[in-house]
Amino acid sequence: MNLYQIDLNLLILFEALYRHRRVSTAAEDICLSQSAFSHGLSRLRKRLDDELFVRVNNLMEPTSLAHDLACHLSPALEQIHIGLNNRLTFDPATSDIELKFAATDYTQFSLLPKLVSHITKVAPNIRITLVSSEDKMPTEKLISGELDFVLGFSHEVEKSSTIDYQTWLKDSYCAIARKNHPKLKNGLTLEAFLNLSHVRISPWGEKKGIVDHQLAALGLSRHVTLQLPSALVAPYTVANSDLLLTLPRLLVSNVADMLDIDIYPPPVDMPQYQLNIYWHKLNASKASHRWLRQLIEQLS
Repeated sequence: MNLYQIDLNLLILFEALYRHRRVSTAAEDICLSQSAFSHGLSRLRKRLDDELFVRVNNLMEPTSLAHDLACHLSPALEQIHIGLNNRLTFDPATSDIELKFAATDYTQFSLLPKLVSHITKVAPNIRITLVSSEDKMPTEKLISGELDFVLGFSHEVEKSSTIDYQTWLKDSYCAIARKNHPKLKNGLTLEAFLNLSHVRISPWGEKKGIVDHQLAALGLSRHVTLQLPSALVAPYTVANSDLLLTLPRLLVSNVADMLDIDIYPPPVDMPQYQLNIYWHKLNASKASHRWLRQLIEQLS
C-alpha cells in the first residue's frame, strides 16, 4: 500500500489507541470526541482490511497486524515529533554543538571576548570555531552549514532575500596620529588631512574605504601609503610613522593607553557604523541559532 493512499491522521489515532487500549482515553489524548475517534478507527479498519483492535475484558487488544504495524509506526511518529519540536528546544547547559563563525579581526575583537566569557559559564560544552572571513558574505558556506554565522561590518541597513542579520554594536569614527605629530600642531584640519599620507584598512583588498567614499562625495581624495587587512595591526603602524589612520572609536579606546598617539575627530563627516551578525534564512528557526542571537542581544 502506498503511503499517499491513507489518511495519516488515522495513524496517529491508531498509535494512541495502541498505547492506551481504551477509546475514551485515546480520544482525549489526541483531542477527538469518542464518536469521531470511533469513526476514524472504522475507516482505518476498512482501509487495512483488519479489525486492528478487539475488545477483550473492556480493553481494546491489538491484533497481530496491529502489533506489527505499531513496531514500525511508533518509532516513526516519535521521530516526526522530535523533528517538529527540535527547533523549539535547545538546552545550552548540556549541548555540545559546534558553532562556526567567519569574522574579520576587528569584528572578532569587538564581540568574542564578551560572548565567549558568557558562553563558557552557561554552555560549557559548546564549541566555538572562528575562521577568517575570506569573503564579505560567504552565502554558500552559510547554506551548506560550513558556517553558522558571519560577523560583519556595515554603514547602512542591508536587505537580502536570503540573508538576515541583527546589530550588536553601533559606533563612530576617529582619526589618530603619532603623539606630537609635527604637522598637526594646530590640530587635524581638512587641509592637513588631505596633505598627509594615510593607512587604509581593507579586509578584502578593497581599493576604497568609507573615508575615500566620503571624500569623493566632496570631490576630494587622499593619498594612501599603506593598505592593511588588519584593523588591530593598523594603530601600531601609525604610532611609529607620520601616517594618519581613521578607524572605529571602540578600537582606539582599547589601545590608546598602550600607544603614544593623539586622537582627533575626523575633519570630514563620517557615518556611524554598525557591527552585525548575519545568518542564512534557511537556518533562522534553528533553536541553537535563536538562542545565540538572543544571547548576543542581551550582551549588546
